[in-house]
Amino acid sequence: MTDISTRIKAWAANNTPLVFAILRTLKPNLVLKEFALITRFSDVQEALSRPDVLAVSYAEKMGMITNGGNFFLGMNDTPTYTRDVSNMRIVVRRDDVKQIVAPMVGKFANEIVAKSNGKMEIVSELTSVVPCLFSAGYLGVPGPSREKLFEWTSSMFHYLFYPGNPKEVDDAAISNGAKTRAYLDQLVAMRKQQAESGDEKDDVIGRCLKLQKAGTPGMTDLDIRNNLIGILIGLVPTTSKCAVLVLDYLLDHPELLAGAQQAALADDDETLRKYMLEALRLNSFGAGVFREATADYVIASGSFRSKKIPKGSKILVATQSAMLDGRELENPKSFRLDRPDYQYMHFGFGMHTCFGQYINMVQIPLIVKSILRCRNLRRAAGDAGKVQYNQPFPVRFNLEFDAPRAAKTTPQDKAEAQRLSAIA
Repeated sequence: MTDISTRIKAWAANNTPLVFAILRTLKPNLVLKEFALITRFSDVQEALSRPDVLAVSYAEKMGMITNGGNFFLGMNDTPTYTRDVSNMRIVVRRDDVKQIVAPMVGKFANEIVAKSNGKMEIVSELTSVVPCLFSAGYLGVPGPSREKLFEWTSSMFHYLFYPGNPKEVDDAAISNGAKTRAYLDQLVAMRKQQAESGDEKDDVIGRCLKLQKAGTPGMTDLDIRNNLIGILIGLVPTTSKCAVLVLDYLLDHPELLAGAQQAALADDDETLRKYMLEALRLNSFGAGVFREATADYVIASGSFRSKKIPKGSKILVATQSAMLDGRELENPKSFRLDRPDYQYMHFGFGMHTCFGQYINMVQIPLIVKSILRCRNLRRAAGDAGKVQYNQPFPVRFNLEFDAPRAAKTTPQDKAEAQRLSAIA
């Protein structure tokens, strides 16, 4: 029986879109003893709009990472949540996306690809490197090394957002949390000393310290450190994985790859953003997000599919399934660049939408763009050209190309874009 159960779970894991399609039709809201699964678009958005009764459940694990504190995306709708998210929106400004983030990320990615020799293992050389460089330049957090920053944040993300891990995975994350705390405590203390001596920097840490100096509530050293931990966990490994998923999907679809390369050569970043959104919809980052019922709740009340979710239930709100729901999306299996943004839930929905969604909307396409501009982009031969994973995150993906292009579009690039247009 155990062997059969294991095989069924493995089959379901390898056929998630099919499983979700069956459930959306037959059991759109599946409620078992202490578990619920929500699969339809409208019901997923309903669930994510009810943080008062279908609450985030990360507080205990965040406490293990921070040694007692929390991060605002791990909080429910409390005054502390409102205070902390408001503070961080002051220092992580939406205006920065165009003025600072895009130029910075584009520079980092283009410089890396320009130094390549036609072969690149893109996880260790590009997709994990750029968000670490961005963390150093924008947040003010370089990490003890880029490799350590990526290792620590990937480990902690795995612990926080994936249930049922082996003990060694959770133990490693808790250990890495302690290392991250120690590193950030030293960094914040050093930055305070530098600021007091007149060496102030306009990055996120610098802005936090200015709020602290002004007496802003929720800006103690501990608050700054905990919020930085949360932002780093949500920034570094997720950006890398999303960039890999997009490239992996495009390389499996030559006509889409040609269209994306045409957009890259034309510096059409908005079209590249749409390519990213669609590729991630069809090659998803994950099945969804978890919630916990703090009271009995009836999902889809008044419909034939309404179900009572008992208090205490663990809930998988399946955003991946929702983005494949033909009741909301026209021709959901097709790749289309004309879908409205509201049909995507890559960054969640409702109160706990990813804090860095606007940065992600720029950073991921720009990383992908840097490699799409290369001539004759292709996978390396054999298994090396397939994405290799360590638990939920890609760790190796070898690509080859004839030569990197200049960061700025040339007349030759325009001619190549016309050729690619015919293929696309």
